[in-house]
Amino acid sequence: MANKKFTQEEMNHLRSSPYVLDVSPSIVHFSAKFKELFWNSIQEEKEPRDIVIELGIDPDILGECRLTGLKGMIRNEVRAGKGFRDLKTYGSYVKDCTDPEAKVKYLEQQLAYKNQEIEFLKKIVSLGREDSES
Repeated sequence: MANKKFTQEEMNHLRSSPYVLDVSPSIVHFSAKFKELFWNSIQEEKEPRDIVIELGIDPDILGECRLTGLKGMIRNEVRAGKGFRDLKTYGSYVKDCTDPEAKVKYLEQQLAYKNQEIEFLKKIVSLGREDSES
């Protein structure tokens, strides 16, 4: 996720694009058509910055972090082989992940991540106690 938050003016500018379905201060939701056009341009070895300019979006509003992330996200959708998704098609994309084995695997990953977080927080708290005792 990008650190830069959009201003109201930037969000209004992004919303004026036919390729932007929704915008919040931190997230832009692009249409499947945008992703398809973006990917085709990447295949032609164009730079992400030049592609969004061609599609009528100001790359300075998005920022370099989002441009790089956009390229990676779209590449992952291509690798998944299920077509490009957007807010309208997301439900059918997620449906494939609802089998019990996939749910169990996902929950196991989440549990392992939470355990890592807990251990990390314990270390931070113990370091804080050592500092206050000194």
